[in-house]
This record gives sequence, structure tokens and C-alpha cells, in this order.
Amino acid sequence: MKSRSLLFAALFGCAALFAETASARFVVVNGERMGAADLAYLDRVSSSRVPDGRYWIDMRTGIWGYERGGAQGHIADNCNARRPGLSECGLLYSSGELLR
Repeated sequence: MKSRSLLFAALFGCAALFAETASARFVVVNGERMGAADLAYLDRVSSSRVPDGRYWIDMRTGIWGYERGGAQGHIADNCNARRPGLSECGLLYSSGELLR
């Protein structure tokens, strides 16, 4: 019973720390401060952690920029610039190749 209480306390502490970290971020998009769910979505769509700042995004096209500035690129630019995987480079071996 005591271990279950400790586990619950640890999980609750981690959840509180995550919520505090998400609320500590300051990201404003199109004049609206983003909450934790919005930040998680933006991080996932952009394939990176969106830094604190003030931005605009055209949700129809995905083009973004800094508030009161010109276009900087597409929100998914980081996703497209990923490094190729081992299989794409021909460096992944099949299970029998190493034993030959």
C-alpha cells in the first residue's frame, strides 16, 4: 500500500512539473497566447520545440513569421529536413548478413 502511495505521488509530481513547464512557455500566435495543448500541437507539426516568442501563422497555407515581420518559411520545414534513416542509406543489415 505504501509503495502504491509513493507511485501515485511520483506520477502526480511529474504531471504537475509538466504542467508548470508548459505554462512557463510564452508563445503567442496570431495575437493569442498558446496553452499546453496548443503548444504540443505546434511542436508536433513543426517537428521541433517552438521557441518562446510572438509569431503569426497562416493556418491555411502553413506559412509563418515573426509578429509584425515577413514570412520566414513553412511550419513543416524542419520535418522535411530530417536526416535519412539507416535503411535509406543502405547501412541496415538483414539478420543473416552479419553471420556470412
